[in-house]
Amino acid sequence: MTFGSLQAVPPDPILGLMEAFSGDPAEGKIDLTVGVYRDDSGCTPLMRAVADAERGLLAAQATKAYLPPVGVAGFLDGVRSLVLGPLAETLESRTAAIQTPGGCGALRLAAELFGRAEPGRKVYLGEPTWGNHSALMTGAGLTIEEYPYYDPKAHRLRLDGMLERLRGAPERSLVVLQASCHNPSGADPDPAAWAEVLDVVEERALLPLFDLAYLGLGADIEADSLAVRCAAERLPEMLVAVSCSKNFGLYRERTGALLVLAAEPAHRAGLESNLEQIARSVYSMAPAHGALIVERVLGDAALRESWREELAAMAARLAHLRSEFANALSALRPELDTTWLARQRGMFSLLGLDAARVRALREERHIYMVDDSRINVAGLSPSNIPPLAEALAPLLG
Repeated sequence: MTFGSLQAVPPDPILGLMEAFSGDPAEGKIDLTVGVYRDDSGCTPLMRAVADAERGLLAAQATKAYLPPVGVAGFLDGVRSLVLGPLAETLESRTAAIQTPGGCGALRLAAELFGRAEPGRKVYLGEPTWGNHSALMTGAGLTIEEYPYYDPKAHRLRLDGMLERLRGAPERSLVVLQASCHNPSGADPDPAAWAEVLDVVEERALLPLFDLAYLGLGADIEADSLAVRCAAERLPEMLVAVSCSKNFGLYRERTGALLVLAAEPAHRAGLESNLEQIARSVYSMAPAHGALIVERVLGDAALRESWREELAAMAARLAHLRSEFANALSALRPELDTTWLARQRGMFSLLGLDAARVRALREERHIYMVDDSRINVAGLSPSNIPPLAEALAPLLG
């Protein structure tokens, strides 16, 4: 038998928690697990600009024919402009782009491209980092090294350790950097710290791969893309994996892009042909629907402004929830420093609890979070912050 030897593998930790939460009959249970944006009612909303663009798209759509191999041209132009800002036009001749199935598809293509260009070289991931980074990189055959990034007990970046580790990385190694709204910690380098990181990247001739999954959900689009734009100004080459899942609410449409900045304009054609070939061997063509929606949103002044306003409101809500949660904890434990919660950005924070305490919270208080104590801040609400703070305040140090 061909398949008889296959054993069932453990469920993905987060997806397994989703199922457990769904099957929990307790009233007042709290879900802080899956990384999707939610409003106060627990709903992941359809953004107004996206809904308007989709209606227009469906009314005008006359075919379901294949896209060009690199994807929707207007979508790629819009993403390039969104990410690079004023640099987009200047760097267009050096910037290859391809549409991908979400940010995961972009990361996997980046890993495959790097493995083809630099066989045998390693990729450096932060510790901690998003759980799927490792699988996407090793799935492309890359060998992983780690650099220190965040101390969940002290609630601070490990910048010195990060810089020291990267200074020892071999030239032309790939370094995965989360550009903003770090998952799982919520802690981002400030502009001065980013400058130090880019100094080392430049000095050691490392190749940065920026994961830009939460653009606009931290401070704003300009601030959240700062590291990428600074790198584009000073480095000869870089890669940027872009996701439209969170900031456009297009989770199920699998909409993303990979941008590759080349050292010379002459390299762009070679990059795009290799990316097309890799994509063809992995998934052939990226889905069209989400990219056509984003093209309409970014290409229409009224829709673009509506989208930016709604995105800004989402970012402001996340910041407000952080402050409210920090205040609720401080009210119960005045001696406890909770300022780190309010300083962080985006959808996630690491509470610094061990797995045993996380499991106890799940079993005894019906509070669901990932075993490393990562919480989805968007899962907080005015109704669940008080009981959550009551349960967590005695455990935080």
